[in-house]
Amino acid sequence: MIKKFVNMPKGILIFLVLCLGIQTLRAQDMVDCTYLLEDAREAYEAGMVELVPELLLECIQSNGLSGEARKEAYKLVINSYIFDYLTAEADSLMDDFVREFPNYRAVNSDPQEFVFLLDAHLTALGIDPNLAPEDTGPEVVETKAPGYFARRNITKGAGEYGNTVGFNVGATLGISNKLEAYSVGDPGQDDGHFGLLPGFQTGAEANLILNRKLEASFGLLYNLNRFSYSASPLSSISYRYVEAQHQVLLPLSVLYKLNPEDRKICYYLRGGLVPSYLFHTSGKGTRSNETSQDDVVVDQTDITASRVKFNLDALLGGGVRIPLDNAFIFGEIRWTTRLMQVNKEDMRYQNNDLTWLLYHVDSDFRVHQLSICGGICWDLTKE
Repeated sequence: MIKKFVNMPKGILIFLVLCLGIQTLRAQDMVDCTYLLEDAREAYEAGMVELVPELLLECIQSNGLSGEARKEAYKLVINSYIFDYLTAEADSLMDDFVREFPNYRAVNSDPQEFVFLLDAHLTALGIDPNLAPEDTGPEVVETKAPGYFARRNITKGAGEYGNTVGFNVGATLGISNKLEAYSVGDPGQDDGHFGLLPGFQTGAEANLILNRKLEASFGLLYNLNRFSYSASPLSSISYRYVEAQHQVLLPLSVLYKLNPEDRKICYYLRGGLVPSYLFHTSGKGTRSNETSQDDVVVDQTDITASRVKFNLDALLGGGVRIPLDNAFIFGEIRWTTRLMQVNKEDMRYQNNDLTWLLYHVDSDFRVHQLSICGGICWDLTKE
């Protein structure tokens, strides 16, 4: 009996030491999760949303945070899932959030998608999201500089958009490349060269999300490409020829977003192919003779039959997107280079007006094009 009485204080002491150790470990976990919450907040505001669940999920599951800090951790992870289109994960975590904080109601700083999801879960539990709970005190408002949450009600980040459709319009420059020279005189003595002329293009485009950084882009454009050709086929004769090509373009490309996490401006690169159909081409020109004061003018002539109708271009480009509410505007520079020859060799001398009045015959050539375009696209996935 005496032995048991002596050993009893030792057992109590051991029990107290164990309890103190457990509480110390829990306190350490709370401190660590507080630091992780700060890191997650900074990562989210910097746009690195994929890091947020890695930083905070364990803290949520292990009860490493409490009170407003725990509530903020939930919201950060849910919004990160929404941003990354991980709808199943966002839905599951929102279910836990609503069951743990049934009195939480959306505030002005909450993103719209978060509000939709929150209200849906509250409604599913039989709670009216428009009625404030009686036992809820005033919402604590953080007095920090406006970050992503504050801006989110005004605009979307370019990386947040789903499938989009829109239109663009732009100015173009036709740049032709001579492959082999031909002339009514001696091609070696003829200093014929192509010149630049402005054109334009307009049409529609659609963008399909592949993942967070990649999109497939499809377009249907009308394109007017113009260029000039000046030559001196004979010693006393020179002329200037102008051609206009009317095309339908079907650009097929992949778009790579360099910074989809940015909420103000998104830079991107584009690469692809552009099948084209040439439905009308016309040419005109003026011939001058040093021995005569009268120029010979050849009016606009249809030369569609002497051009290859179906062709293919390689496309490279880059641009910027600026987000709006449920849409974005964009500006882009594109370069297309023709992969095949433009003119038909067997039709080189078939247009009498151009050949014998203007003294122009086609050299073998390709056409390249520089375009500067802009437009607007609307999000098709807005709830």
